[in-house]
Amino acid sequence: MTGRLRFSVLRISRLSVAAGVFAVFGAASAAAKPVAVEFLPPAIELKPICEQRSQDSDVVGRWLAWDKKALPKQQAWLVLREAQRLRDIDPQQYFPIIKRMIELLPTIDPGMKPDDVAAEEITLYLRAGKTDELRQSKMVEQLINRGEANTPKSLYLAAELMLDGVSTKQDEKKALSYLVSAAYGGNPNALLELAKRNLEGQQIQGWSVDPSLAVTMAFGAMVGKLDNGICDRVTRIAREYEKGEVVAADRRISEAWLRFAADLGDGNAAWNVARYHLDSSEITKDNNLLIHYLQFAADKGVVAAQSELGHLYEVGAIVPRDLAKSEYYYQLAVAAGHRNSLIKLANLYEDSDHEGGREKYRHALNELAALPDPPGWAFAKLGNLAIDDSGYWRAEKTATELFEKGAQLRDATSIRSLALIRLQHSATDGQFDDGINLLLELLDSYGRTDTMADLRDAYLCHAPEGPQIEKAKYWSVNAKEALNAGWSVKTIEDLVERPSTAETASLQSGALNGQSNFIAGYLWYLKMSKATPEAIGEWEKRVAQNPDAKTAYAVLMLEADDGADNKKAALKMLLEAAQAGGRGAKTAAADLILTSLGQDAKLVKTAGDFLHAEAAGGSGAAMQLLATKSGPSTSAADVYREYSDAIEARGDTEAMIFAAGQVSDVEQKRSYLARAAGRIDCSFDSALSMASAYFSFNQAADAVKWMTVAEAFSAGKPWRSRLLGETFQRIPQPDMQTNAMRLFEVAALGGDAKAQQYLLKAYLDAAGANYSQEKAVDLMVATISKASPAQILDSLSRLERSHKAIQQQVLARVNLATLFHDAAAAGDPVGMREFGKLQLARMDGPEDAVVAQDMFQKAAGKGDVEAMVLLSRNYAFGIGTTPSLSLARTWLEKAASLGNKEAKEMLVVMTMKAN
Repeated sequence: MTGRLRFSVLRISRLSVAAGVFAVFGAASAAAKPVAVEFLPPAIELKPICEQRSQDSDVVGRWLAWDKKALPKQQAWLVLREAQRLRDIDPQQYFPIIKRMIELLPTIDPGMKPDDVAAEEITLYLRAGKTDELRQSKMVEQLINRGEANTPKSLYLAAELMLDGVSTKQDEKKALSYLVSAAYGGNPNALLELAKRNLEGQQIQGWSVDPSLAVTMAFGAMVGKLDNGICDRVTRIAREYEKGEVVAADRRISEAWLRFAADLGDGNAAWNVARYHLDSSEITKDNNLLIHYLQFAADKGVVAAQSELGHLYEVGAIVPRDLAKSEYYYQLAVAAGHRNSLIKLANLYEDSDHEGGREKYRHALNELAALPDPPGWAFAKLGNLAIDDSGYWRAEKTATELFEKGAQLRDATSIRSLALIRLQHSATDGQFDDGINLLLELLDSYGRTDTMADLRDAYLCHAPEGPQIEKAKYWSVNAKEALNAGWSVKTIEDLVERPSTAETASLQSGALNGQSNFIAGYLWYLKMSKATPEAIGEWEKRVAQNPDAKTAYAVLMLEADDGADNKKAALKMLLEAAQAGGRGAKTAAADLILTSLGQDAKLVKTAGDFLHAEAAGGSGAAMQLLATKSGPSTSAADVYREYSDAIEARGDTEAMIFAAGQVSDVEQKRSYLARAAGRIDCSFDSALSMASAYFSFNQAADAVKWMTVAEAFSAGKPWRSRLLGETFQRIPQPDMQTNAMRLFEVAALGGDAKAQQYLLKAYLDAAGANYSQEKAVDLMVATISKASPAQILDSLSRLERSHKAIQQQVLARVNLATLFHDAAAAGDPVGMREFGKLQLARMDGPEDAVVAQDMFQKAAGKGDVEAMVLLSRNYAFGIGTTPSLSLARTWLEKAASLGNKEAKEMLVVMTMKAN
């Protein structure tokens, strides 16, 4: 099919314009905006006739291997197209090849005119930046001097060279006359240029064609014959409608011409049709058309289409999810040298659980790393892959080298990983400073705020001369993250009871950032603070979707409630988390089973399987449980022997501490503990574990260092101070006992009941070294003065039971009315209730009963059950209010529904009297 397609206007003569043949299009407009022209493809039956463009790599490879003696026997326009493609890729590098291709074109196309050959050569020189050489060749002058003897294409080029200043002849009038002649000769570029100039308000001598008509003529000339070069021409029409410079932008018409070219066999046009529908901008999206043309383009070898189709199959968008097809199309694109598809393929393999997926992932990462300009993150992933495969300790050297390469390429993950390795070896000269500098670089260059927490941990747990507390606090403050971060049930209870804006914000921020322990802690916080069902439901969903968060939440459940039903519910969550790969889920589930559900043989077997699997992976917690809860037939030495290889390859901090306890050689113990410290998760628990390990083989100086770290995590957490005191107390040395008493005092002043009891016992032991009734009284006065109303009542109750004389001295020095009044003013329901009780107890006048009634009313409104009972009595007897048996019953019923035994008994009596 090579017949000319029929359009309303294809050519125009000077005479017809002068005679007004095309007056229907209107007079020339001086408007600056593009003209609106509806130039649509003809409605004809189409068959594939276009020759698909080769991939750039194929074009380059083919012509680099060419001997430059003779052109291959193929159509001249295909050779010219590939010469122009080489020119677009790198005109300087391929200049000799392209020039020779152009020179030989007449040998395979005798009809090709010399001026067209010259035009191609001139364009090549210009694109290669060889303007001086071009001028010296005289080709430009020869082209211009030929004047009207040139073809329309060459005339247009001559005009362009003069107007752009390439030619030494600066003759705008002559250049415009060439442009007019080229346009009358049907050159589409000349027609569009003249239309553009007219739209910008410029009048051209000898040219009076309306811009709308000129555009129509240009497009008609581009269409020309229905031959195998038509696709390249009509896609130019689509581009003009997309750009909107001369003809008004119209994606609808642009898409129609692209579909026309695609239906003629042009894969690139098909890709652009698909792209339009993917963007769905200014056209009606049609997924069927999208997939049809995307598939066609991919099958034609269009790399971008192959990559996009691979992505659609990967995510299951528009087409059903099919990872095999996704891999297939990504691989096609990768084979063509598409870098982004190689990245997508690596990501696909990273998430794959299919057999062989891990090796494919490694291969893809190595391919990325071998690129001339590799992405730095590929080295980070290769480093982590090496660690996963061989274990941290055995892969450390290889991983370090990979992280170093990634860091050189400014990859943030590689920089951080390298910094942590440097810090791990902080005892070696310069390593600590290198690690700190890498973290500072990460902070300065990337603004990653989590780096502040790394810096805090570095100064606490890795400083070679011991913890640098003030520097750690500095980075903790800047990170807006407290040193005592860590969300136990007790921590959250304290936060609910004594709200802290900073700590609440830290908890919420960590949860929103996806940190598993924070997600679990925030859900617990919402439940304890009686948040809305909608808020609780949203975070329950987040916990359910995150195996690590589910594990953390189950641990909180076990910490809060020792009941059988609660344990079963927690175990269910842990087993689900373990199935989904939750970190620590298997160990936590096994611990629960062996501790509380050992009568179930099937569960015990599951626990054993879990622990052996985790121990093989280097988990010290699992090893410790195997040693202590597997029964008398399994000793710690047995576990150490069985998993010594796992410890050497991939043992975590707990594994190294466990191993240190199983060897007798001091240097070997030190080696294990040094590795434990290097990989430590800097926290209260881990620091206390390190201290206990050093204490166990009489290395007090190192132990105290880690106790100092643990104490830094204890600010505002009195129960932690008490645990540290208990640890010091077990060491029979005077200085350790002094530290124990100091920490017990910190804990007691913070409201820790166990610490208070210990100190009271020590101060009131007449035979003990710390005997001092005065200190006992001072302690209780200080703690009560700082305590919440509930803690005050608890402390006084304990004193009344065991130390009545001390209680009397304490009461003589504290003003309970003031303490409860201030707490009530701050909104504490216990403070309200107790202040009300004191008002009733003194009853200097009726106004005291009114105040008491008001306090009981407010406390009951906040859910205080005892206040509800007291409020009901006031209503029943008219104390401080008008008597009302109905209100008395209402409040008793509320208290009874909340489990208050006294309220239930009073309701029974009230009912009997009523009957």
